[in-house]
Amino acid sequence: MNTRIIKIFFIFFLSFSLFSCITIDTEIIFRQNLTGEVLIRYSVSQAALNIGKIDRFDDFLPLPIEEYRFRELAANVDGLRLISYRKEEKNNEVHITVRYEFRNIEALNAVVSNSNDTKIEVQRRGERTYYTQQIGAINRTISQETIKLAQTIFSDRSINLKVTAPQNIRTVNSGTMTGRSAQVSYNLPQLLSATDSVKWEVSW
Repeated sequence: MNTRIIKIFFIFFLSFSLFSCITIDTEIIFRQNLTGEVLIRYSVSQAALNIGKIDRFDDFLPLPIEEYRFRELAANVDGLRLISYRKEEKNNEVHITVRYEFRNIEALNAVVSNSNDTKIEVQRRGERTYYTQQIGAINRTISQETIKLAQTIFSDRSINLKVTAPQNIRTVNSGTMTGRSAQVSYNLPQLLSATDSVKWEVSW
């Protein structure tokens, strides 16, 4: 095994030690005026926390653990309010459940991105409302060797998203829809191998 492959394997071993112990679910509930709530659930192993580098993986969702981090975000973002926070430790894992109320799309973006990027856009086109979310890739210049490794060690890891609209869902470009809700699950190797950011679009 040459030096480059060893380096790639080492990087992915560290990544795997974090991602294999993290599950993330995000649900966004819109009201008619496009205000609403966002619910975030994730579990992190104590071993991953001990590594102390959870926040480096911030393309999908920032992953703070302590309550003060969530309260700081709500205090610093106009139109954002922390409704509830729960932290549970069980079976060597830390389970976080957080619910925010957002009063504008900018506040919603502050929750789903810890950068200034706009990951979510909501636009009215004709008689429909379109929700578009950009799902960032970890590394857009990733090599084929690394992709193959990802397909092996990240095969069962995913990012799960759900949107509940004020009206019945009409279309989704990926995932499933039932009544007023749409859901999608993105496999990590799929995101890693994407040359451009993946976009999820829902209309109602």
